[in-house]
Amino acid sequence: MMKSVLNPLLERGYVFRRFEPFSLKAVGSRKRISVYHGLDQQNRYLLVFAVRRRSRVLLKDVKEWLDLKTAIEGYYGHSIMVNFAIVEAPLCSKAKRLLESEGWKVIVP
Repeated sequence: MMKSVLNPLLERGYVFRRFEPFSLKAVGSRKRISVYHGLDQQNRYLLVFAVRRRSRVLLKDVKEWLDLKTAIEGYYGHSIMVNFAIVEAPLCSKAKRLLESEGWKVIVP
């Protein structure tokens, strides 16, 4: 799973000093998505949500992801500058528009 997450980011020129999985249990969530936290070469913190499922990703799901991002920032005690969503599922156009308006980079392989 880690390789399928890193390859799209490396293709876009992101090289990491540190890249590690984050357990959502630490913030009290039971969501079934993979979350990774990293630090790139320019000392910017990154957050990567990797979603692989058959059902469509809806606006409701994206709003929950934004809440999760806020909880993760509170857990680490710093703001996260660069956010990615790697979505291997059908993606609702409104959900994609919301993510992009919030500054997320959406990758659909």
